[in-house]
Amino acid sequence: MSVRLLRPTTLPLHHPSSLLPILSIRCLQHSSTTPPAKPSHKPFAFAFDIDGVLLHGSTPIPGASQTLHTLNRLSIPYLLLTNGGGLSESKRVSDLSTLLSTNLSVSQFVQSHTPFQLLRSSHSTILVVGGTRDNCRQVARDYGFENVLIPGDIFASHPGVAPFSNIDIYKDFVLPSAGSEKDGVKGTKVDAVFVFNDPRDWALDIQVIVDVLLSEDGVLGTRRRPEVVKKLGHVPVYFSNPDLWWANEYEHPRLGQGGFRAALEGVWNAIAGENLKAETIGKPHPKTYEYAEDVLIRWAGGEGGKGGLERVYMVGDNPASDVAGANGFISKRGVEWISCLVKTGVYRPGDDDGNAKMVVENVKEAVGTVLKREGMDQS
Repeated sequence: MSVRLLRPTTLPLHHPSSLLPILSIRCLQHSSTTPPAKPSHKPFAFAFDIDGVLLHGSTPIPGASQTLHTLNRLSIPYLLLTNGGGLSESKRVSDLSTLLSTNLSVSQFVQSHTPFQLLRSSHSTILVVGGTRDNCRQVARDYGFENVLIPGDIFASHPGVAPFSNIDIYKDFVLPSAGSEKDGVKGTKVDAVFVFNDPRDWALDIQVIVDVLLSEDGVLGTRRRPEVVKKLGHVPVYFSNPDLWWANEYEHPRLGQGGFRAALEGVWNAIAGENLKAETIGKPHPKTYEYAEDVLIRWAGGEGGKGGLERVYMVGDNPASDVAGANGFISKRGVEWISCLVKTGVYRPGDDDGNAKMVVENVKEAVGTVLKREGMDQS
């Protein structure tokens, strides 16, 4: 059956060239787990989404662990390519290795905000949004950002910023100096806003981001009229994940970072009468797939060129990200990306499958079908 290739939606970029370079693999070399043996050269490899493919929340999907063990035994290269995040790469890999009962390497793991490292020298002070507690602040520091604020710091310094949020939630992890001076964080210049992970307090986070967008060049406590901001512009805003939906252990998909972005865009349009100028990375962004391909080739031991890699099977649960990204990506190396859609996550039978090249029940069936297609003996 012929399949129409889809193009990812082009998103407006505040700084169009800011994230175009591909991130060097050197940033993903440390792992807190015992790394698995490198796979042997094969003409094909796998890229797996995590939520809805391998896991429901913290619970492995039946057959997921067995499937990874099969690939390890057959020395078939694969990586985990997720729009999730919120923790360091090494911490995520350690947790996933435990949950999936298999040794994974940081060198075969790509999460949504990894490319933000490219911008560490471009911005002195940043506002990091999303994630649990201040975990994303630490991730940003690990990436090389020196001065990192979170909305909770501003809230603790000036509780009136968000009158309906609970200050007690933030008291034990905000910056110690946030409220130590009379004006708290007022006067601090925010150079950019980075949404690292799904926000937990949408009201607080939207309010703080709007305050930054309406400020004079990012200086907290200042204010410009919306028409002035429309003329002069606002500080850069970066999102790490466009997914409207994601799948956990609940029976229906939950709103993701894409939902938060839509909410912020609605508020900003009501205030300024214009679309929010922001850059979004992650699947289905083609640069994410380009980077993932580079990781796969290095992980498989390739030195330059394709390293013998001809095909990558992208196994995902979300037609709008996993399938659209794989279908729309045109590899500079000529590697073919083949979309495999599973029914254990966001996608439900009867939904638009995004022209997936393969629709199967689960990850075990996806891999089994591919191995048969590739003439691999699974015994």
